[in-house]
Amino acid sequence: MAKPSPRKPQTKAPAAAPRPAATSKITKPANRWLYAMALFIGVAGFLIYSNTLNHEYVLDDFSVIKENVITRGGTESIGKIFTTSYRGGQFGDESGLYRPLSRVMFAVEWEIAPENPAFSHWINALMYAFTCGFLFIVLYGYLKPNYIVPFLAALIFTFHPLHTEVVANIKSRDEIMGLLFILLSLWSLKRYVDRNSIPYLALAAFSFFLSLLSKESSITYLAVAPLTVWFFTSASVRKNVIATGSMAAVVIVYLFIHYSVIGNIGVSNVPVVDNSLMATDSVVHRKATAIYILGLYLKLLFFPHPLSCDYSYNAIPLVTSLGDPRFVVPLLAHMALVGIAIWQFRRKSLISYGIIFYFVTLSIGSNIVVTIGTNMAERLLFTPSVGFAIVVGAVLVQVFKFPSTAVFPGWMKMLRQGTGMFALLGVVLLLFSVKTMSRNRDWRNVSTLFRQDVKTVPNSAHMQLYYAGMITNVDSLAEKNAVERNKTLLEAIQHLQKAVEIYEPFPDAHNQLGKAFKELNNFPEAEKHYKRSIELAGSNATYHNNLATVYFSTGQYQEAEKAFRQAIELNKEEGCYSDALSNLGSVYGTYGEISRSKGDEAGARKNFEESIRWFREALECDPEYPNALLFLAATYRNMGNEAEAQVYQQKYERVMAKKKKKTAPGAQ
Repeated sequence: MAKPSPRKPQTKAPAAAPRPAATSKITKPANRWLYAMALFIGVAGFLIYSNTLNHEYVLDDFSVIKENVITRGGTESIGKIFTTSYRGGQFGDESGLYRPLSRVMFAVEWEIAPENPAFSHWINALMYAFTCGFLFIVLYGYLKPNYIVPFLAALIFTFHPLHTEVVANIKSRDEIMGLLFILLSLWSLKRYVDRNSIPYLALAAFSFFLSLLSKESSITYLAVAPLTVWFFTSASVRKNVIATGSMAAVVIVYLFIHYSVIGNIGVSNVPVVDNSLMATDSVVHRKATAIYILGLYLKLLFFPHPLSCDYSYNAIPLVTSLGDPRFVVPLLAHMALVGIAIWQFRRKSLISYGIIFYFVTLSIGSNIVVTIGTNMAERLLFTPSVGFAIVVGAVLVQVFKFPSTAVFPGWMKMLRQGTGMFALLGVVLLLFSVKTMSRNRDWRNVSTLFRQDVKTVPNSAHMQLYYAGMITNVDSLAEKNAVERNKTLLEAIQHLQKAVEIYEPFPDAHNQLGKAFKELNNFPEAEKHYKRSIELAGSNATYHNNLATVYFSTGQYQEAEKAFRQAIELNKEEGCYSDALSNLGSVYGTYGEISRSKGDEAGARKNFEESIRWFREALECDPEYPNALLFLAATYRNMGNEAEAQVYQQKYERVMAKKKKKTAPGAQ
């Protein structure tokens, strides 16, 4: 039997290894369309807010930025910002809020471009645009290859008119920063889950910490993070627990810092005029009204008109009956949403996720779980509206049967596949953009905003106060002749009296009434309202200073001196009070003139020297305080020191020339 011949060595090349699936062919184009979509969304977000870029300071911009001595300290104040409350640096701040990160940005911006709101408006618009584009990137990261729901949701979020308050009001950058850092945390968390990378987990935790330093309500992310991981990844329970534990550790650190600085967690002693829910002791009535407000939020999400910068007392009357349709209808609507979320929860449907995201992120601001400083505000829907946008995007895809699991087919094919859906969406986004840009114009300055919103919410005590304060500000009155000036003051008094009719124990309204009556030389009425404001809020230094000016104007100099000193003392914790210090200097200047009129030159000189001391202290507080400069010049002149008088007179003239230049038409 022949032996089998040995096999010849194989000379033919082995078959080529199978090519990887055509992912490499898709990946590069996918990156291009992905970033093209994000860029499109971001550019759209910037363009619809481009008419806010030259807006002025408005509403809370004054207390947080323009009139806040700490913020105006620039980079030198950064340390103090981290050790004071959100409105620290403003008289009598008792807000209990801690948001240092946005204030640091405002302080840096003030140092770079002081009294230039346009610079900050540009930053707000650019940050909003980036957040909108990044929202699409993050959603796609969790839902891919489903690109269509992220695209639709990001577009709806970007164009929604409810965001006008957040973008057009510089102060509300805390909302943008809060959401942006939450998105960065979600982005990092996805990479931790996919790659088991501890550095990405650390970045997710650090981003969450930055979000908390931007806005306290970001604490709801502690529930959003594990929910998102469970819904959209195959991560093990152990990995999700590790991620959630990391976020919980961040919360503990944040709460410790918050408590160390503020002294409490949460807002206490909420004024009724800020949150109308505090007008009743009935927990049932409070929660029923809060549910009614949830209904108003839903209505604004679907039909964002009319919009207002204020919904405080008594724009939304209390619900005092559980049979009231204002309670029953929203309750049934929200019960239905909860039912849908539960029904579709185990299927991990996008609709269920969006509803839960909405409820969780709105929980802190809803006044259901805890009581906050306001009963309703459009800015509180900023982050929750992401959940709304996801639900609407998912519903559109289902209704129009658009393929939600396909990879991006190309722009034209996408439009052909969803012609009806994109036609409907296009109409909605067009209407949203018209409303957004129209509402942006209302936010141009305090005049345009308050003139519009006092008509929208005429029963708001705050809006009546805001409008009266706007028409009687110093610059506005200075431009009017005597007849127009008195007419304006009388109009302001009408609005302030309406504010007091709506809510009598409103100290700010009484204070403004005192100012208006003083301008009309009606000193008895001015004194009455100033005293009432002090009865209601005796720790407010401004009220004591204002009452003292009435005493001074009516020749009650000793009473004036006592009240000015009290104002200075009350304000010590917030810093020096240039107005009260200068006013006290004027009292001693008057004492000096009285002494001189009696032939007491030694007494006159002693009082003039005391007057100079207080004027100088006012200038240490504010080196460009006009009254202190002018009165110092006059006092030195009274003492026969013309050389010093000229020094301060010239400083005064330079300051006034600079102020005039800043307020000239076209000045930035």
